[in-house]
Amino acid sequence: MTPPADPFREWDVAYVLGSLSPGDRQAYEHHLDVCPPCERAVGQLAGMTGFLARVPRSWAVESLGTAPEVPPTLLPRLVRAVRRRALVLTAVAALVAAVLGAGVCGVFCWLT
Repeated sequence: MTPPADPFREWDVAYVLGSLSPGDRQAYEHHLDVCPPCERAVGQLAGMTGFLARVPRSWAVESLGTAPEVPPTLLPRLVRAVRRRALVLTAVAALVAAVLGAGVCGVFCWLT
């Protein structure tokens, strides 16, 4: 039997950066008292806020850059892929409906 997933498993960064609501922060702090893996994760991230505070704001904003340009062929390729998938799904649904219809008709004709 596998242990249940830890609902707080991904809260460590939000806690260290101070972005949890007061209620969530309190719940997470209670959880830290009983969960050594989460306590270790917070300990490993503890110095991160000091490190991030030393990064100049202008450098941080500039390093984000701009989003990469989307190739003009991307959207048409996606549309074709979606249409193909929709066509296949429609064909499969029609085949299933035909088989079920024939089966129902056969059973109905057999009973009468």
